[in-house]
Amino acid sequence: MADHAPTPQLRSWTLIDGEPADPGTPLVAPNDRGVLSGDGVYTTMAVFGGVPFAISRHRRRLTDSLDYLGLEAAEVPWERVASLPTELGVADGRLRITVTAGPGAPLAPATNPTVFVTLSELDPGVPTPALSVANGVHPRDSRRFGAGHKTIAGAADTRGVLARARRHGANESLHPTSDHLLCEGTSTNVIVVTGGRVETPSLSTGCLPGITRQLLLDAGLVTEAERLTPHDATHADELILTSSVRGVIPVDSVDQRPKPGRHGPVWQRLDAYLTQLRAATPDPQAPPGP
Repeated sequence: MADHAPTPQLRSWTLIDGEPADPGTPLVAPNDRGVLSGDGVYTTMAVFGGVPFAISRHRRRLTDSLDYLGLEAAEVPWERVASLPTELGVADGRLRITVTAGPGAPLAPATNPTVFVTLSELDPGVPTPALSVANGVHPRDSRRFGAGHKTIAGAADTRGVLARARRHGANESLHPTSDHLLCEGTSTNVIVVTGGRVETPSLSTGCLPGITRQLLLDAGLVTEAERLTPHDATHADELILTSSVRGVIPVDSVDQRPKPGRHGPVWQRLDAYLTQLRAATPDPQAPPGP
């Protein structure tokens, strides 16, 4: 899933395999498989008050993806990652960890993955803008390899999908599944509010197990739906999107049908909860299992 770039006047830093690098200097090996074939995975988290939010959950999800994709040899400097915002004097920002298969033949084992850590400042005074959403025509296949993982290759079609959405007066697109169910946005999870029900598509659709999505599920504020369709999104009382960096995102239209956006009572409730959680619990742990 794509990330929003920081505004140009804000600072940015990059570590490559734990060492500082100039973000504008080309240091990637020409045969790095992340560049040549999208062979890699990433996670992106928000930074508040100099602390990466929900870093343990991001670490667990990224580790699962590394194991699944054969990148378990990667050495992510987690302690350095956790302290990097304080080290560089960044109060609020976006912290992305990208792991590629590194240099090598296309099908050779990834014995020396490359780890990029990019920290960018964000202006906390700029509110997350409401989005106009269009139902897309590019299905997610829940049975595809890599479903539910933030792969570099999986993000490759985002630009084209969003270009189509813009031609339809929107700035975000919702993916259906191959079975015509609702799945996710290009870089967001989806929450559909209808008649008092606050629901998000099941992971069985192949959507990403988003961190913000799961926090709201853990709090009992959202439930997983067995079946949601693009029609449900279009005709919902409210449509809400979630993202690790942008939080709970208001939607002001779906397929050009007006939605309440920031005036929606459910959006206000979810946004207030997440704001309070971020302030009180920088690294919220998953509840104990049964």
